[in-house]
Amino acid sequence: MKQLWLAAAGAGLACIACPASAQRDLQIEGPWTHGPTGLVFPDRLGTAMRTRIHEYDDAGNDVSAGYAVRQGGQIAFVTLYLYPATPERSCAASFQEMEKSVVQSYGDVQITQSGRWPSPSGRTADVGYHARFALTGQLDGKEQPLTSESYLFCPAGNAWLVAARASWARDSDFSRAFADLLHGLRWPEPLDAPAPAETPAATPAN
Repeated sequence: MKQLWLAAAGAGLACIACPASAQRDLQIEGPWTHGPTGLVFPDRLGTAMRTRIHEYDDAGNDVSAGYAVRQGGQIAFVTLYLYPATPERSCAASFQEMEKSVVQSYGDVQITQSGRWPSPSGRTADVGYHARFALTGQLDGKEQPLTSESYLFCPAGNAWLVAARASWARDSDFSRAFADLLHGLRWPEPLDAPAPAETPAATPAN
């Protein structure tokens, strides 16, 4: 989303600058299709069960889908986001803002890993951005040590952004399940095609 983000374990990233009148939960049974892009959010995918579809604007461009993933008696919450890009902002800058919002939202947060990730389908390596955090927050109604991961991909064409947030108890490991959920969706080609590599800004001469 183009707006400012506040990290919220168990509920993905919550928008704190969206008009309340424009936001709504959709009561959907079965697969749901994002009209502008054709991306389908299934109600189930492997061990993941969809728990929420949310629209942040009246046009239905800016949306999220929440999933609960269970394994071995543990649970993780994953939220997938699809929203219009901000043309004047680079992908790297957008992800830095996401990382910053998480760090500023928790007193004990640490970035334990930050680097590149594949495209949403997993077909193209090292074209997305990914970070892992250690923090303490609410999960499934209980405050506890958590692992949280954030992801951002900026497709070619600079029209859309794909983001994701996942959180789980630190004594479990849902890293593979998170990646499997992301890669398991049937991504339309325009949402999975990587943009040209960004050119670093030139350093002014002395």
